[in-house]
Amino acid sequence: MSEQSLVSTSAGQGPSVGQSESAVQATGEPPTPAVGPVGQRLRAAREARNMSLAEAAQVLKLGPRQVGALEDEDWTSLPGNTMIRGFVRNYARVLNLDSDELMRGLDAAQLQRTQQLEVSAGTTASLPPAGRRVERRDYFAIVAGLVLLALAALAYLYVPPDFWQSHLTALIGSKTAPSPVQPPLPEPAPVPAPVDEVTPGKPATGDSVTALTAPNARLLDAPAASPAAGGSLQLSFAQPARVQIRDGRGQIIFSELCPAGSQREIDGQPPFSLVVGNASQVTLRYRGKMIELLPRNRSGVARLTVE
Repeated sequence: MSEQSLVSTSAGQGPSVGQSESAVQATGEPPTPAVGPVGQRLRAAREARNMSLAEAAQVLKLGPRQVGALEDEDWTSLPGNTMIRGFVRNYARVLNLDSDELMRGLDAAQLQRTQQLEVSAGTTASLPPAGRRVERRDYFAIVAGLVLLALAALAYLYVPPDFWQSHLTALIGSKTAPSPVQPPLPEPAPVPAPVDEVTPGKPATGDSVTALTAPNARLLDAPAASPAAGGSLQLSFAQPARVQIRDGRGQIIFSELCPAGSQREIDGQPPFSLVVGNASQVTLRYRGKMIELLPRNRSGVARLTVE
């Protein structure tokens, strides 16, 4: 088939001017161009010329896939609309087709595709309000977090440390074993160390002196011959309590969280400065005398000096 017959055939597929004018008078609107799919017309014209897809791609300086996408009308595989229009126009010139007519068909295809996209986008029009609700929820969560951080900072700055210490002590006490806590047993009477019997007129042996000066001799209640340079504190704990003790030089000689039912004895240089948590559950003795622990506030912490 000759090129002139192809041109006359492609031109004969469009409506005549008289038919277009009659259609405008009958409907009052311009008629849609009576052209077939752009891709099908391009493929039919190429095959009528016995031109392969690779040959057409070489003439157009495109890839075979791009030429195939034009004939399949796979517009999503091609660049933007401007490039597509340029490809179709050049392809029409190579095949001696009416490029303007193909442009009208391409515009109609693009318009139909745009309308389909608008319809599909309209089905999701209700999503933005949900997104805004999510943004509001995130905003309130951030504000709530900042408020909590501010409250925590104020509590840390203005609440005395003894308050947290006493609450921590009470919490530890509540998590101890459920077995009943035995009240502190009275301190047993000190047992004197064995001393060899000394007869009148006979000097005491070296062993007897050693027994009296052993380390546990400080537990005896016998009065010392001279005033002791130091002092000893005895503490008994009915419930867990934290105790801190400073000696007369201001050094911390004891700092410990003592468990329930335990006893501690601390030696040092008086006067002693004590900070006792959960003071109502602690018994204090100094030089054989019981000292009453009076908490200063509701936190249960007692502060005192023992001389």
